[in-house]
Amino acid sequence: MSTVHHQTFAVPYAFDAHFTRDVFAPDNDALVKAMHPRVGGRPARALIYVDEGAIRQNPKLIQAIHLWFAAHEADGVQLAAAPEVIPGGEALKGEIAILDKVGRACFDNGICRHSYIIIIGGGAVLDAVGFAASIVHRGIRQIRLPTTVLAQCDAGLGVKNGVNRFGSKNFYGTFTPPSTIINDARFLESLDDRSWRAGIAEAVKVAIIKDADFLVQLGERAVKLRERDLATMEWLIERCALLHLDHITKAGDPFEQGSSRPLDFGHWSAHRMETLSNHRLLHGEAVAIGVAIDSLYAVELGRITAEEGDRILTILATCGFRLWDEVLDLRDATGHRAVLIGLTQFREHLGGELTLAMPEGLGKRSDIHDFEEPLFERVLTRLKRWRPANVPVPTR
Repeated sequence: MSTVHHQTFAVPYAFDAHFTRDVFAPDNDALVKAMHPRVGGRPARALIYVDEGAIRQNPKLIQAIHLWFAAHEADGVQLAAAPEVIPGGEALKGEIAILDKVGRACFDNGICRHSYIIIIGGGAVLDAVGFAASIVHRGIRQIRLPTTVLAQCDAGLGVKNGVNRFGSKNFYGTFTPPSTIINDARFLESLDDRSWRAGIAEAVKVAIIKDADFLVQLGERAVKLRERDLATMEWLIERCALLHLDHITKAGDPFEQGSSRPLDFGHWSAHRMETLSNHRLLHGEAVAIGVAIDSLYAVELGRITAEEGDRILTILATCGFRLWDEVLDLRDATGHRAVLIGLTQFREHLGGELTLAMPEGLGKRSDIHDFEEPLFERVLTRLKRWRPANVPVPTR
């Protein structure tokens, strides 16, 4: 005989998303507010990790950080050690050495669960250092300062972090909400063109499945985005970020206990293309192609019209994306396209049942659980031949 005593409890989470410029200007107090200093008590202490790419773009960033903390020490915030510069990109996520690097610094500097780890960088640095922070003392408070368009409108916003292992994206990781997210538009001004453009794909993605009006506006402003108009990019990032945050906080499954993952529209092939290209493709570049693929697949299923599919591809091309890459032609020993392994990996990541988000008309979505390879072949044939009308074909 056995008995079962079912227990349940809920833990509320809350975090702030700041949109600002010049976060380390002496008169900007966004970071003071984020660190919640205790009046009359011990200072709020922080370790800081900085993406070396952010340093290349802003060589005076470390100096600005030191000066900012010196100016605000009386406000109850303190650096626990000099900021550490680490390499960014997917190579960082391919090794687990970052876990011991962060853990050792926390141990040596007496970082406790009421301290902070401030992460400044692109999505890979946010993911890897965030994962390390989430397992030290079972979780150190994270403050994320995304420095790329992709990170500010998507990668830096969610509750996930992780590193890649065994050729699988984010194989190790946790669900750990940040304490605060601070999007500083000044970081975007020095991005190279590819990094500027990459994050736009995530905005197109979320507009297709959640906000048809946003998609129309992206089409109207695509040329300004390609021409690097900062105000237009700030508009895109805040609109995209709020749509992502609305889903994370209100859709009822922030830790992805179920199989439905609407925000991964276009991602099953994107993750695989990144691996197949040895990360020659940036994540956002792969997502743009993946969104194009899934949009044309939705046309084949009759979920959106051919005209709507063409409009999506035209927006992406106008923003400067290439919508075909040679990795799509790679095949395995059985003759199947190598990218299709992405479906298997996606299914395993979801828990065993294939679930792909698809538009059900622009601005809405529903999931599918079957994938037809003949339709996929028709999609790739069309995509390879597709050329936008009156839009320069983008080049690298």
